[in-house]
Amino acid sequence: MPIAMIVHGGAWAIPDEQVEPHLAGCRAALAAGWAVLEAGGLAPDACEAAVRVMEDAPIFDAGTGSVLTSAGTVELDAAMMDGRTLRYGAVANLRRVRNPITLARRIMDGPGTFLAGEGAEQFALAVGLPLCENDALVVERERGLWEAWRAGQVAAPQYGAPVGSQGPDQQPSAHAVGGRDTVGAIALDSSGNLVVANSTGGTPFKLPGRIGDTPMVGCGLYADDFTGGAVCSGWGESIVRVALARRAVELLERGLPPQSAAEVAIRNLARRVSGGSGGCIILTPAGRIGLAWNTRRIAYAYRQEGGEPTWGC
Repeated sequence: MPIAMIVHGGAWAIPDEQVEPHLAGCRAALAAGWAVLEAGGLAPDACEAAVRVMEDAPIFDAGTGSVLTSAGTVELDAAMMDGRTLRYGAVANLRRVRNPITLARRIMDGPGTFLAGEGAEQFALAVGLPLCENDALVVERERGLWEAWRAGQVAAPQYGAPVGSQGPDQQPSAHAVGGRDTVGAIALDSSGNLVVANSTGGTPFKLPGRIGDTPMVGCGLYADDFTGGAVCSGWGESIVRVALARRAVELLERGLPPQSAAEVAIRNLARRVSGGSGGCIILTPAGRIGLAWNTRRIAYAYRQEGGEPTWGC
């Protein structure tokens, strides 16, 4: 079976000065995951390796460098799903776990469920994952933005306006407050197993306890070895309303090629939800790629067996 992998580093109005760091992060993530696949490793290991790289890169809103809640803290969500078994592991509202994707992987391999908050962190300790202080996840860029927001110098993102109504540079004005960089990966290993994974710090200045699409199976991610896998990014509340990842996979089931499926899924998002915005990456069991977005930019990188890495933003 061919190996293939695609990663993304967020669909939003990525500012010009952040394009190269986003590309560098996606390239590094792809390289980490590809090294696992090329050595004959498993798709869950490849996804975990790739997403950990992006969680550790402060440019992304995942792990270290995530946006702050309205209370000035970091709260993290992540998930992983195995397309062979349909098992999943999801976590939400983590405040003391540096790499949420690793905890989601442990849950998928263990109880296979969705854990949140203190219960998730206690499970992390039970499986030998260390906890960190919340402040260790905060970077000066996000602390400064939070302080400016608290002082009334910047506004929180305004979601729900019709896509394109404010122009490409203001879609929506998340670029002023750090964006919404959900990161994600899909891997296809040599045994034909498809696995999807994602991780996020959520939206800037969100209410403590808020959970978006990222850890919700069928919304932020979905995988089925017989059909394909999809991972989404963008305005989470709009993505949840249409169960975007599952809809994208359903389009594959109907016979659409992956690129068409991604494009139709994003068009449906904008059509069904006022201001619905985001991006979608797809990988099929044959190693074919799909990628679409209606935000200003999406950061991505992918590679298929026999080819060279491709990336863009």
